[in-house]
Formats: sequence, C-alpha cells, structure tokens
Amino acid sequence: MDIVKAGIVDARKFLLIIREQHYELEELKYERYLEENGLCLKVSNPARPCVSAGGPNDLSRIPVHIEQFVKKIAREEAALYQVREMGKDFISLLPDARSRAILKYYYVDFLTWEQVAMRIHLSPSRTYNSHRLALEQLNSLIRAAWMRKFIEILKDRSK
Repeated sequence: MDIVKAGIVDARKFLLIIREQHYELEELKYERYLEENGLCLKVSNPARPCVSAGGPNDLSRIPVHIEQFVKKIAREEAALYQVREMGKDFISLLPDARSRAILKYYYVDFLTWEQVAMRIHLSPSRTYNSHRLALEQLNSLIRAAWMRKFIEILKDRSK
C-alpha cells in the first residue's frame, strides 16, 4: 500500500473513517426502514406530520423516498467496502499478528473493545494499550513513507 498516494497522515484518523462510514450507513438503513414502514421520521424536523394532502411528506411519495435510500445505501456500501479494503491493507503493514488482529477487529469488523479483548484473550486495558502501541507503529511507518517521498522530491529538484 502506498501511504503517500492514499494521503494518510495519521493512523487513528484514517482508521476511524471506516467506523464513521459504517455508522453513517447503519443510520441510512434505519431511515430506509422507517420510510418502508410508513413512519417517515425525519431527522431535520421530527415534528412534521407524515400524512398530508399532497405535501412533501405525503405517503404516496414513500416509494420514491425508498428508492432514493436504496441508491444512496448502495453508494455508501461501495464506498465503505473500498475504505475497508484500504484499511485492511494498511493494517497488514504491521509485523505483529496480535496488533493486526486488534486493529482489524475494532476498525474493520466494528467490534467493541470488550469484544476485541475477549477474542484475543487479553483484558480490555491491555487490549487498548496494545492498540495504542500498534497505532504508534503505524504512525512511524507513515512518517517514514512521507520522509522517503520528501527526500525523493528533493533529489528530483536538485537535478
């Protein structure tokens, strides 16, 4: 994986993008569920009535809303898949299998810290400490990759 080309400057921030996209996708799926069941609760204004005489929340528009949700969910799922694959490639740069497992379980498989700790047979505090050390290792790899790129640019300029 080319860290510089991917534009990664901080390991934790990059990996958190995966979790955030996952939660956004889950929120979209929940909104679709509400629309499909005629609940049409809107985040922007939950006090708006769901049934009206031809207004924007008329129940006759629900199939259109659902179709829009389905398309948006498909786009978000594709984006999440792509970012998850990048995350897996990034995590695979770590030499230690336990560190890779911790990061994968938390950032790619969306487990809680307690679930991660149970899977790798450590206490939650030791798991989180191992997580911190793994992020430090990845950040040192990031710094090294950017330094190599910087040196390469300087060499090209000096020619």
